Amino acid sequence: MNTQAINFAAIRRAIAAFELSSRVEPNEPIPVDRAFLPSGHRGVLDLKRQLVVGNRGMGKSFWTHALLSPDLRSRLADVYGNRPLKTVRVEVGFNGSAKVGAIAPTTDEIAGLFARGLSPDLIWRGVLLRAALMVLGSGPQSTLAQAIAALEADPGLYSQNLSQLDDQLIHGQQTLLVVFDALDRLGPDWGTIRALTRALLALAVGLQSFRAIRVKIFMRVDQFSDQELFRFPDSSKIRNDYVDLIWRPNELYGLLLFEILRDAEGGPALQELAEGIGASRALPIGGADNTTYVDEQARLIEAIGGAFMGTNKKRGRVYTWVPLHLSDTANTCSPRSFLIAWKKAAEHDPPPTGLAVDHLGLQDGVRWASTSRLTELYEDYPWIQPALKALHRQFVPMDRAELFELWNAQKVLQAVATPAGSQSMNAPVGLSDGGELLALLGAMKNVAVMEERTNGKINVPDIFRVEAEILRKGGVAVPKRF
Repeated sequence: MNTQAINFAAIRRAIAAFELSSRVEPNEPIPVDRAFLPSGHRGVLDLKRQLVVGNRGMGKSFWTHALLSPDLRSRLADVYGNRPLKTVRVEVGFNGSAKVGAIAPTTDEIAGLFARGLSPDLIWRGVLLRAALMVLGSGPQSTLAQAIAALEADPGLYSQNLSQLDDQLIHGQQTLLVVFDALDRLGPDWGTIRALTRALLALAVGLQSFRAIRVKIFMRVDQFSDQELFRFPDSSKIRNDYVDLIWRPNELYGLLLFEILRDAEGGPALQELAEGIGASRALPIGGADNTTYVDEQARLIEAIGGAFMGTNKKRGRVYTWVPLHLSDTANTCSPRSFLIAWKKAAEHDPPPTGLAVDHLGLQDGVRWASTSRLTELYEDYPWIQPALKALHRQFVPMDRAELFELWNAQKVLQAVATPAGSQSMNAPVGLSDGGELLALLGAMKNVAVMEERTNGKINVPDIFRVEAEILRKGGVAVPKRF
């Protein structure tokens, strides 16, 4: 096909116009037409799998709030072939909101109840009791504190109401799903968060004796790596069946194409391009991801951004190079980082001829994405910043001994544990459990910012290395600061 007739400028403008939010906020609605549905996320919607683990920006809060929309749930049921989603009732058990909800306690409520010395197990039983009473038609207790007081007066109230609800739901061929997100907002320190999270996980395992009542818990990767969370009987029943929330490269490209299709001018131009090169089947029409036509997808991406990251294949193919250089040590890339790279590539001047973006723009886009991704992670994991700052202008990969020497010289452990101590949110989960430098390295590996290779060398991937100005032979160059 002669692609000179294609309106690449419209595709370029559509990419440059991407509106990107850093996170889905508590209680934010998810419209059906804004939802892209990656095929690999099918497990998130399996009502039998109660634990979903993902790093910042991988979609935990998106799926929490997507499940709350009846219209979107119906769409999910059709796309993923998950019929039970059409008859499920979803309630929020906790999402870090400061707004008073029908069932979910606010962060202040949780903090106040825990500070009074109430058992974390009792707190969560109170939340589920309120949900059960609402679905049964009795209406929830006016406050969580009153529900807890009722449980203290009659310990059998929990099992009685949940058993009655389970029977009612089974008879009506329905399911109650209570979702929990933003567990890192459960308290001001890791000691509080750990106690409340462990109790919630244990309660989720106990719910497996019911057939129609389930919880869905969304958890950060650093919390999941905390062994103390799973020190309760039968914890393997939930830990071994967790869903790993990641994005594969073809899903990221599906999202890119989906966002272009949503544009009034870029969408038709993209469809014309896809039709002309025989790649129409790769288009995610209606947000439904399609992994069957990856070759067509790759051909379409090459038509948009070129085949190579230079004049020939020695510099790498665009289709594989971009997600590779935006990935962490777990070989995963956040969708926001991916879209930022393409957005900035589309803003790069001068614009290419016969393409929407080119390799020069994409190289620049990766640098922008590095800055954005580190800023995001610093918000959730503030201890990453001093740990990486100690490696400024140093070369990786490096020996573990060299890394520890740098961390000692820069007093990194003191920086992450001061002033509130190693249980504070400024320190990694579990740093106080011993090991110090080893524990910090373990935390960096858990959040996929560092990797320890089989030869013992410590590496930092480009997505973090570039903005932190850590050097490496090859890869994306660290930009000069003026």
